[in-house]
Amino acid sequence: MCAMKRFYSLFLMALGAFSVLHAAEVTFDFSTAEGITAMGYAVPGQSDGTNLSQAGPVTVDGVTLSAVDGATATRIWNSQGSYTLRIYVDGSITLSVAEGSITGVTVNAANTNNFDLLTDVGDYSVSGAVGTWTGSAASVTFTHYGTKNAQVASIVVTTDGDEPGGTDPEDPIDPDILKIDSLQQVNTLEDGTAFQFTTDVYVNYQWNEFLWLMQLDSEGEAYAAHVYGDTGKQYPMGAVIPAGWTGVKKTYRGLVEIADPAHFANPKNILDEEYYSAFDCTGYMNYVADPDEGWVNYKVRFDGIHMGRIDQSGMFTIYGKDVDENGETSSATMMGFNKFGIEYPEVDPYELYDIEGIVSIFDDKVELFPITITADPGTRLWKVLYEGEDGDQYKLNDTLYVAAVVDTPDDKLVFVTDNVDEIYYDTYADWGYAEWLDWYPDWIALDCAGDDEMFNTLSNAEALLPGTVRGVLHDRLTSPHLELNGMPVAMDDVELPALTLFSYNLDEDYLAALGNELGRAEGYFFYRDGKPYLCSEGDSVTVKLDFGYSPDLEAEMAAKEGFRYSLLCVFTLDEPWEENTAGAPMRRIHATDDDYFTNYTIHPLAILSSASVDEMESGKQVIDVKYVNAAGITSETPLDGVNIVVTTHSDGTRTTTKRFSR
Repeated sequence: MCAMKRFYSLFLMALGAFSVLHAAEVTFDFSTAEGITAMGYAVPGQSDGTNLSQAGPVTVDGVTLSAVDGATATRIWNSQGSYTLRIYVDGSITLSVAEGSITGVTVNAANTNNFDLLTDVGDYSVSGAVGTWTGSAASVTFTHYGTKNAQVASIVVTTDGDEPGGTDPEDPIDPDILKIDSLQQVNTLEDGTAFQFTTDVYVNYQWNEFLWLMQLDSEGEAYAAHVYGDTGKQYPMGAVIPAGWTGVKKTYRGLVEIADPAHFANPKNILDEEYYSAFDCTGYMNYVADPDEGWVNYKVRFDGIHMGRIDQSGMFTIYGKDVDENGETSSATMMGFNKFGIEYPEVDPYELYDIEGIVSIFDDKVELFPITITADPGTRLWKVLYEGEDGDQYKLNDTLYVAAVVDTPDDKLVFVTDNVDEIYYDTYADWGYAEWLDWYPDWIALDCAGDDEMFNTLSNAEALLPGTVRGVLHDRLTSPHLELNGMPVAMDDVELPALTLFSYNLDEDYLAALGNELGRAEGYFFYRDGKPYLCSEGDSVTVKLDFGYSPDLEAEMAAKEGFRYSLLCVFTLDEPWEENTAGAPMRRIHATDDDYFTNYTIHPLAILSSASVDEMESGKQVIDVKYVNAAGITSETPLDGVNIVVTTHSDGTRTTTKRFSR
């Protein structure tokens, strides 16, 4: 046997030497006008192309080149005097000979971006800007499967001049081998059973000698399997592997494998990404981690999870929340193992991550092999307020502007807004459309949970960096606030926009603020049954006042009952409002109620202006209010620290008061 193997090797060497003696090279040059003309193609004009499929096949020194159009015509393109052959998605070129065989092809890229080509026979590999095909065939087809277009400068074809042949034959397949047509059947075979697969499968993921396959049945059910061993091919994801390959069923530490792979051919075509995208299993972690539920060898994704630190062996833990059919949440955990040696992040216990990987099993313990781990970009504030759940942790993916702070024995709150007036509302999956909507800026209070250092830092901030505000959501439908679990990052040198603050005049019978919205309220100050209210002129509308955020203001206002005030304040809701659930999101709508305003409480932060009825009737009204701090800085709104409030009346008189703002 050894002698025969050596004889066969010497025979191949002799055949190779004979081929070299008779080899010929043919060059297709797409990079110059001379090369294009020599092939028989028309040279395209500026920003124009020559369509190869329309021009028809051309033959140069016995080698014929033909083309098939993809998403765009396969063409020679002129970009400011630079010529390239461009093959678009699913487009192809075929090189063929009438006599002898093609034994080598070198494809020289003009641009290595999207240089993604597959061949129907032989072996093809890419190194940098050079693609190399080897084999022996009468024709070779190169198909582009990547995005955009592959740009080729030239192609060099080597022929042997002999009769056409094929690639070296593989070991023959036993005609009596077991034939199966479902990946699900592999699990039922006895270990050591050899089989041949009789239907096509596609590639879900490949790493070195590990290959994960998927198969769809006639009803769209997906089945997964794992191949371990050298298939002789490195496939792109979505590659359809033709039927006919063989393997042996084995089980290793509880994991079913297809071992000893052979007869794996070049892919027939490349499927769209939707076929090999991970199953979104967010909210079902415990289900996936149950060995009896059959998720082993599937590619899955979990969004918004926490992670533990990786140990020296590569093990780590992921933590999430599952949701049952009744909407109840429960804690969920799953083990992970860094099988593929990916770059593992510096884990922050408060950070949220999105993780995608392959489900595997080791000694009856389900594990996740991560393919990618990325920090969750966070959630837009409007989505948290309209779709969030109390008790869940969120990271806010907006620039948040600090508008006011409250420092009392009971509360250390920082009121922020996204200040956005337009959102992209994407309901394509559910409703079939996505659109930009005009929007009102949203508000939320950041609760420092008694952390003085955090509160002092945020009090001096003007804006907070997107993705750095993280915490647990509370009271979403009444007074939404985020209990912070980490220090947000203040933005430096930010150009502050004019913040949108709505002004609600109770005389106009209008109030539509959201919970914890900062704005202005205008009305008359009165006590009713010993409790303070802001009222319309005829007392038909009354809204409760709560001075808990600024107790000193009540004493100042109590001496002027009946005065008309303009207040900078925070609005809160006493009871949840009904929510609009159909169509586009809307500001929450109050339940049908005899007294619409009783659901509001106004929390004054500053007096912007005040005037008595006599002053108003006599024309002596407040026309301007300025704030001056200890440094002499003047502002239209309250400054940090002690403020001298200068009120100018319509008769030219001025009054001053001293007040601590924040």
